[in-house]
Amino acid sequence: MSTKKKSFSDYLMMGLMGLLILGLGGFGITNFSGGGTSIATVGDRDITAEDYYRAMVQAIRVEEASGATDVSLAALEATGVTAQVRGQLIGTEALNNETDRLGLSVGDEEVARMITGSSAFQGVSGEFDRDAYEFMLDQNGWNVAGFEQSVREESSRNILQASVVAGVAPPETLSEVLTNWYGERRSFRWATFAPDSLTSEIPSPTEADLEAYHAGNEAAFTLPEMKHITYAWLTPDMLLNEIAIDEEALRALYSERADEYIVPERRLVERLVFGTAEEATAAREAIEAGDTDFVATVESRGLTLEDVDLGEMAEADLGQAGAAVFGLEEPGLVGPYPTDLGPALFRMNGILQSRETTFEQAEPELRSELGRERARRVIEDMITDLDDLLAGGATVEDLVEETKMELGTVDYHAGSEADIAAYTDFRAAADALTDEDFAEILTLDDGSIYAMRLDKVIEPRLQPLDEVRDAVMAGWETAEIRKALVAEAEAALAELETGETLVDVAGLGVETAENVIRSGFVEGLEPDVANAVFSLETGAAAVVETSDGAVLVVLDSVDGPDADDPQIALFRMAMSQQAEQGIAEDLFTLYARQMTATAGISINDAGLNAVHTQLFR
Repeated sequence: MSTKKKSFSDYLMMGLMGLLILGLGGFGITNFSGGGTSIATVGDRDITAEDYYRAMVQAIRVEEASGATDVSLAALEATGVTAQVRGQLIGTEALNNETDRLGLSVGDEEVARMITGSSAFQGVSGEFDRDAYEFMLDQNGWNVAGFEQSVREESSRNILQASVVAGVAPPETLSEVLTNWYGERRSFRWATFAPDSLTSEIPSPTEADLEAYHAGNEAAFTLPEMKHITYAWLTPDMLLNEIAIDEEALRALYSERADEYIVPERRLVERLVFGTAEEATAAREAIEAGDTDFVATVESRGLTLEDVDLGEMAEADLGQAGAAVFGLEEPGLVGPYPTDLGPALFRMNGILQSRETTFEQAEPELRSELGRERARRVIEDMITDLDDLLAGGATVEDLVEETKMELGTVDYHAGSEADIAAYTDFRAAADALTDEDFAEILTLDDGSIYAMRLDKVIEPRLQPLDEVRDAVMAGWETAEIRKALVAEAEAALAELETGETLVDVAGLGVETAENVIRSGFVEGLEPDVANAVFSLETGAAAVVETSDGAVLVVLDSVDGPDADDPQIALFRMAMSQQAEQGIAEDLFTLYARQMTATAGISINDAGLNAVHTQLFR
């Protein structure tokens, strides 16, 4: 019980801290007058105007976070938010009323433990800071006594809830039924009817066939809603020909990149370190004598080849072993040679020739890189002037006439990725663009800039058959092939029902699966096939249409769950816990409703109106 009590109190503090973190910024709580200090009475308990105000602020914050743009009183009442807030407060006070009647409460020490242990009230030292505590409460419309009373009451309600649901356990039969359903094992065989096994011939479609397919699959040939956008943009590549790059700068960059352009000869090397030179020598002699090999020697020391692999090494990287390793003209073993870790054998596995890219060869790449970098700076310096032009009434077309920017248009939709729509930032801006937005200079991640205007919204439209004839023909052919394969599978099923075997009627090769449970995965089978298997009786067969054909499946056997399967044990435990939690929640909900129904409720309309006036003025 002490563990549960701690858990309840921890969750309580998280909830109460959430209310503080939400805050009342932008609202400003005040004293209410004209309707008293309460908005309702539940039994012997009052719901204060401040309580209702805080709860409404929290509800408004939640609505705004979920994307609501209208949080007026009328909108909140229409969606039931205000009624829900009042219902929650009434339910809470009904339970408080019952804890008062039963004499349930917690002591000051428990309240103090919960508050001082909260990270929300810690100072820079990590300890409870009284000043920070009082400041946060004051900023959010609480006083110390009221907040601590809320902590005490919530803890008391948790004790009441724990008492009501104590000992709740789901019926064993429920867990057993669910586990038997989930863990049931099925073994089956199947034959696949795929396009490459089709025996019948598909005729060429008639015009009527294509028209019917086009009309019956409008969604596949309907263009989405699009935004016709006109834009002006400027990329670093558009300015490359105008950017002067002197040879001195190019050679300086070439020198900085010397490691990339001048790569010395390298070797693929492995190093095996020993405790002494004698041990290393003995190991090399054993390898050279054929008594063992390098791999076995590595493994005998409890290592793997990955542990001793040095990768690509230059001669200077190998210290005293460098000359010997680079003296090898083919893979081989040298050593021992001293290293920082001790004497070691070195095995060379491959030779990587030196590579040099001359300045003349690298110049185009260097010029392009420097040019783009300088072009980005030029573009960045233009942004202020371009913004000024737009602020002065210039259009997108004016920008093109007066600057180096280029004009373009795009019929943009969510799947667009061509030209400027290839940029993630452009797509995000285009998604949000409306015809009320003014053009402004926006930037892209490669240093490009653009400004755009929404000209019109193009409603979704069905493309005429002539515009999508090839796609219609391909879709019709795929559908006809699938239809023919399903027919062949159904013919095979009919033969199967006369006593033929699956191999006899399919002639395609039969595959099997053993002891598959509902959550199991069978490679090569679509989910619909597995679902069909679990709807069959033992010995039954069925044809299942797939994305490109059909499958003829035969159920061979049905067995109960494997008692030794840990997955089944976990499922049983999870179902038992879930059922226990659900029953406990339902039980306490019924209890809370009964407490609310019998407590006696009185609503103070004047108090409600006073809060609403403060919130929505």
